[in-house]
Amino acid sequence: MKLSSKQLEGLTKLVKDKDEALLAVGQLEMRKAFFLSESINAENAFQVMRSELQEKYGEDVKVDMQTGEILNASNNLKKS
Repeated sequence: MKLSSKQLEGLTKLVKDKDEALLAVGQLEMRKAFFLSESINAENAFQVMRSELQEKYGEDVKVDMQTGEILNASNNLKKS
């Protein structure tokens, strides 16, 4: 006994579609892992810069993100 050619064709298409979907999910997971890693790297770099700014200008330093102006330097240092 064997499948009809129409059944075999349908089964083959379903297996192909399933495999393509699983491949796409795998590719998305790889992209997700890449972007998570990039996000962690950016967060780490941000924390380093934040610590440097806090060390130089004080714990409550605030920076205008448009102009770069130091808005609040608790240790009375001048902008540089």
